[in-house]
Amino acid sequence: MNAKEYLCQSLRIRRHLVYLRERITKLEADLGYKSKQLDDSGASKATMTDTWGETAAELMDLESEWEKDRIKLERKNNEIRQTLERLEKTEHIELLTYRYIHENRRYPARLNSWEAVAFMLGLSMKSAKVNHTRALKALERILDEKT
Repeated sequence: MNAKEYLCQSLRIRRHLVYLRERITKLEADLGYKSKQLDDSGASKATMTDTWGETAAELMDLESEWEKDRIKLERKNNEIRQTLERLEKTEHIELLTYRYIHENRRYPARLNSWEAVAFMLGLSMKSAKVNHTRALKALERILDEKT
């Protein structure tokens, strides 16, 4: 696994979390709709009750999976941060952290843009990209030592 693949592990988990959150939100909306289908006495057609129960069970499973992945993401980010701390240059640590670890608030399933990374570090985009290449090479050497 090269340095970029190593850093993107966090992004893959984040993307799965976004997918799960979207599914959970849809199922919650479905449950709200289905609960309105009950009559005044709380009775419902059997098929509606069965569907509601299946939806609720799926929702619980997805919430459990989301929580497990959230913990997995936290652990992976901690592992990556510890590995990045072994880099000699603070600029490399900051750049790779902003690019790969910090969540993109607007689009959580994407990496932070070069514009955002350059702005956060006070660099031009060209400098950010050049430093990124150097940082990946330095990280690659550290990862090679680990294996």
